[in-house]
Amino acid sequence: MELTGFIDEVLSKFDEQITDNIFCFIQNDRELMKKYLETVASTGDLQDVNKQIGREIVRHYGLKGYSKDIEPKSVLISSFSLLKENK
Repeated sequence: MELTGFIDEVLSKFDEQITDNIFCFIQNDRELMKKYLETVASTGDLQDVNKQIGREIVRHYGLKGYSKDIEPKSVLISSFSLLKENK
């Protein structure tokens, strides 16, 4: 496999699961987890907080959803959309 093809494959797989990866990052960072829990407590709506984070990930990285994955690694979410480059 040529280098460019390999890099494209790696980035594509990363893009697909970036939402789950970001939520794992939050749960594994003590300070971010504290702020996440404070945000959820202040809004009183876990699902809305998670949806807004998900929407911002899509907007920030210029991706689009194409499928749902029901088995995230993060314990903070119950599902997430697989994402791909928005071409």
